[in-house]
Amino acid sequence: MRRRRTILATLVPLALAVPLSGCSAVQNALDCANTAVVVDSAGALQQAVADGVENPAEINESLDRIDTNLDKIADSTENPDITKVVDDLRQAADNVRESVEQGKAPDAGPVVDAADELTQVCSPA
Repeated sequence: MRRRRTILATLVPLALAVPLSGCSAVQNALDCANTAVVVDSAGALQQAVADGVENPAEINESLDRIDTNLDKIADSTENPDITKVVDDLRQAADNVRESVEQGKAPDAGPVVDAADELTQVCSPA
């Protein structure tokens, strides 16, 4: 009987660990639910920048969509990797917005790069 308790005491934590490790993948997916919208918005931003600054409203629209979805991702995660990439993406978007406000040609490259990095961080390993 004692041997059975020892075996159970060893197996129960292992049995509990398996579903919990699966939960981190599920939590990561939930944290990153808005990633596709951010990536699409980054693509739209890149296209708007490529079309020229003639229509800053189009650029600002893309930036607003990015900001809104980054807020949703940031509010739903406690993952430090996701938080860092969200902060980097937010900074890149702010730089584009600042360039547009100053009448300069914005560089959307860092936004697209950060959106790609967000996709990588949010992809299941």
